[in-house]
Amino acid sequence: MTVGIRIPAELPAAAEAYAEAGIKVFRVRRNKAPFANCSRCDPESSLYIKHRPEDCQCGVPTCHGFWAATTDTDLIRKWWREEPDANIGAPCKLNGWAVIDIDPRNGGYESLCRIEERVGVLPGTTMQITGGDGLHMFYLSPGFDLPKEPFPGLEFKHNNYVVLAPSVHKSGCRYQWPGAHNEFFTPETSWPSTLLPRKEKPKLSLRHRGRTPSLSGIRRPGKHWTVDTLVQHVMDSHEGDRNNRLYFAACRAHETADQGHIDLGEALAGLYAAACAVGLAERDAHATIESAGNRPSDRSWAA
Repeated sequence: MTVGIRIPAELPAAAEAYAEAGIKVFRVRRNKAPFANCSRCDPESSLYIKHRPEDCQCGVPTCHGFWAATTDTDLIRKWWREEPDANIGAPCKLNGWAVIDIDPRNGGYESLCRIEERVGVLPGTTMQITGGDGLHMFYLSPGFDLPKEPFPGLEFKHNNYVVLAPSVHKSGCRYQWPGAHNEFFTPETSWPSTLLPRKEKPKLSLRHRGRTPSLSGIRRPGKHWTVDTLVQHVMDSHEGDRNNRLYFAACRAHETADQGHIDLGEALAGLYAAACAVGLAERDAHATIESAGNRPSDRSWAA
């Protein structure tokens, strides 16, 4: 049986307790924004240099938000001496987690009910009550990225972070672990297999074989594209081809929507969420999708 970790009521002591249990943490503000960013990393700065967060050499310990998360208790003590009221953030993927974040203000519980009607009751796991009266369900990371916001009021948090108890929500209420003793139990339950992204690729008809491959290295299947397969195309990308895959998928979304086979708004929203999930900056994802929308339509491949 897993032994719970008693979490102190004071934020500095709680941050240390998480770190001592092997959980990487960092400081966040009441609005959930990480503390500090160096000028090299600020796109609005004249000193901005595009680089991966893990390669930043600016020396600012909280420069990249959750990339600064650590179990170094000496550094954590220093951080919370500087900001004793700072909330506690924890990266999901870097801690081996994937989290279902349920926001009741936007219909999260209704979305959860609809999911469970479709795939069955989700397996029990570690849960946290959020300061906004929502719920965090902690599972083990499935090993690859997940769509960010698949349903209204419900978010899959994997390549980002969550706030941990006893952090204070903007409403003034605290995050808390269920039970009288505010104990954290390390998640041991795998991500539900029923919520894994579909990996099927679109099948090509004979008339599409032999056509010139697209820039992404796969053939254009015309009307066989669906919202799911377009989103999956982006989800299957690697660091070097994320933007190209997003652009390709967004172009196909416009062309397939013109044929009346998919809803353009649904497709672009899914592509944007997928792009953010695989690590593209929100600004870059938006610019790429907008660029695809302004591109002259190429209908030479369409059925």
